[in-house]
Amino acid sequence: MGFIDDLKQGLPGVRFAIPDSWKVQEQQDRRAVLLDEEHKVGWHIIHAPWRADFRQEFFEAQRRDIERHARYGYEQHYHQIQVQQGTQRPPVRTADPEFSPLISVERVMVDGVESLFILRRVAYEPILEAVVGNILIPLGNGLLDITVFQHSQQTGYRESQLLTLALQQNPGEGVPKVRRKLGQAHFDDPAHDDKFPTHPLTCVRKAVRWLLAQKKEVLAVTSPQAALPPVGAELELSQIGCAIKVPPRYQPIPDGVLPVPAGVQLLSRVILEGADDPQMLDVRQIAGVTLAPETRQAKLAEMVQQQIAEWQQNGATNLEISSEPIDPPGGSDGGRMAVAVQVSMLLGGVPTHTVARWLCDQDGKVFRFGVATPPYVPTVDAAADVDFVLQSFRRLPKKQGGAWLTSDLQLAPAKRVQLAAQKQA
Repeated sequence: MGFIDDLKQGLPGVRFAIPDSWKVQEQQDRRAVLLDEEHKVGWHIIHAPWRADFRQEFFEAQRRDIERHARYGYEQHYHQIQVQQGTQRPPVRTADPEFSPLISVERVMVDGVESLFILRRVAYEPILEAVVGNILIPLGNGLLDITVFQHSQQTGYRESQLLTLALQQNPGEGVPKVRRKLGQAHFDDPAHDDKFPTHPLTCVRKAVRWLLAQKKEVLAVTSPQAALPPVGAELELSQIGCAIKVPPRYQPIPDGVLPVPAGVQLLSRVILEGADDPQMLDVRQIAGVTLAPETRQAKLAEMVQQQIAEWQQNGATNLEISSEPIDPPGGSDGGRMAVAVQVSMLLGGVPTHTVARWLCDQDGKVFRFGVATPPYVPTVDAAADVDFVLQSFRRLPKKQGGAWLTSDLQLAPAKRVQLAAQKQA
């Protein structure tokens, strides 16, 4: 059995009766790529372990991050396309700040579950236009990302015909003026889809409408997401010995999903698609470390440098590091101290930023709160998230030791003990 069979049985959290006419191009444990000749699109379906928070109150912030991600992805795709030497190629469209590869972000319902539908271009130049639509369905066991994609080597005919019609309706006005007045949203308007039935934008939107219109026999959520905690609710992390408040749109990653050491809690913030790594927040207590008051400042600095050395051993290059002491939550009484660290580096050739806060508490125990961001997320935003966690930090009381001798154990329930005592009296 493969992932497609799992989908048909609803095992990934969604039951999807994939039509037999779709041709399987690739299949792995948690993903499949299929070709749909009827709708003239490709489908990429992936189950990711990340939990998502798509609440309405965070929609504008989510859209902002999706816009950033879409621009970055567009530029990456542009630079990955190989062109023949000597070919005159226009500069990447995102060099124009008024151009956006993001076409729309909508909240849609999939079997009663609020989901996101994100429509964007990943290529838009004379020889290639590619449109991608992601439907993100939050589940109790992660996230299902159903992606629809189509591309064409005939770029611009939709815009050209619509622009010609607009010029006829605005005699005396030149092409640049009319194009600016209309804007890209006019050319992308769904109202024009019927005029261009084979255009990538039309095909992707039509395929998504077909999918969302399916009955439960074809598409159903089998593992709905549990109710999300109230915004600003405290999360107790007993394995770390502290409680924190979670920044908006982060959700804890379930145990066993990723290989993390004991005493570490990972949280993720899904932005645009399930196939990409999300923005990660980690909370940890440094195991086996207790810093003496007289050497805390120096030892904390050593621990920061040790972390940087580990990144370098893992291939990090072009490191830019800043570090400074900051006021710890609750003040510095009892020797409590904190350090703010920011690192920019190339990790695996990819620009990566890490923002962290190190905290040594009064008893010498050391905690670290960090956010690893993709390059399109400003470090000031990551710093706001990690500071939110730091300021909410609260130690949990130590667990009291239990009985260790059989004679110390009270085996009988309390009512039975009470009745026995009354009988003896």
